[in-house]
Amino acid sequence: MKKSFLNNLSKIYLVIGIFLIFCGFILLGITFYPNIWYSIDDSATDNDILSIQKEIEILEEKEKEDIKKEVEIVDNRPPINPSLPTTPMLKINNIGVDGEIHRGENAKVELDKGIWIVPGYGTPDNNELPIIIAAHRFGYVYWSSEFRTKSSFYNLPKLRVGDRVQIIWDQREYQYEIYKAEDDKQIADYDADLILYTCRMYNSPIRVFRYLRRIK
Repeated sequence: MKKSFLNNLSKIYLVIGIFLIFCGFILLGITFYPNIWYSIDDSATDNDILSIQKEIEILEEKEKEDIKKEVEIVDNRPPINPSLPTTPMLKINNIGVDGEIHRGENAKVELDKGIWIVPGYGTPDNNELPIIIAAHRFGYVYWSSEFRTKSSFYNLPKLRVGDRVQIIWDQREYQYEIYKAEDDKQIADYDADLILYTCRMYNSPIRVFRYLRRIK
């Protein structure tokens, strides 16, 4: 009885041993198969290189298409209109503003000329940051009445939510709509596409702000 049990146990171990040896040969074959294959077939490496190159070309083409799509999305500027002025202009029909936008670094000098776009922020053709445009509300005594109407923000407080503003930039017309109107000491909403502001009164820290979204 004991001898029979030992014989059966040895057969089981033998089967397990053969199975493990077989598995070992399979693992060795898998490990060394590429080397054996590439040594037998000289064209195998070239075929693999061609296959990899093809995959890279497909990926590069896809990346080009993605970049092209991104460019198409980003470049959403209005069409050029040759009849528009080449000089940057701000137009606010509701309050009679129709003046040149000045782009210098010196705020005092540029505000003396009228409407000023703050440097270091957005422009109509690069609106990653908000466009910030300012002008004196009362201006200077030597400004003419016509210039004061067209190039000051005297009537900016009269603008309400829903009113529209146009910027002419590189002979393209950009349109914006006011979504928030408030008085404050500083800008409170940098998510706007366009921010217009002026002083509320002489020597007052309070400013009149109008926040706008681009609509066209």
